[in-house]
Amino acid sequence: MRKLLRLAAVGAIAAASFATSAQAATTASASANAEVLSSLTVVSTADLQLGQIAANTGGTVTVNADSTVASTGALISTGTRSPAAFDVIGSPNSMIIVTLPVAPVDLTRVSGTETMSLGGFNTTPNGAFQLDNAGAGNFTVGGTLTVGSGQVPGNYTGTFSVSVEYQ
Repeated sequence: MRKLLRLAAVGAIAAASFATSAQAATTASASANAEVLSSLTVVSTADLQLGQIAANTGGTVTVNADSTVASTGALISTGTRSPAAFDVIGSPNSMIIVTLPVAPVDLTRVSGTETMSLGGFNTTPNGAFQLDNAGAGNFTVGGTLTVGSGQVPGNYTGTFSVSVEYQ
């Protein structure tokens, strides 16, 4: 009988210990939230103007996004020179990053096949920027044009693409 009483006592203690462990478990809940942003739009508002160039022995003409202008080589650069400009519309106060072309693009002579290379793209603001309270922002893009020695006279034109995305 004592053995039976001992077994019953041990069994009761074990059952109490399991009940205590089960009662120690608890749960919690968390909320899940998501914000769907407005679609981004980007629109070109001004073209990159590289001016008028007298090629002489060739060189480069740089029109930076901050509107500074420089040239190398024995060429003369004059006329209207200004960066391309873009407007962005998206969700208010969002951070945006601009992606510029990595590879140079060709400008081709109108009514011809001759080309010049436009590369070294840069932007202001540089990197990411924040849209305002209305979801609007803008940026400018500059680049460097490589002009060959004795470049064939004429108007040269080409396009480049930029993209914007939420950061």
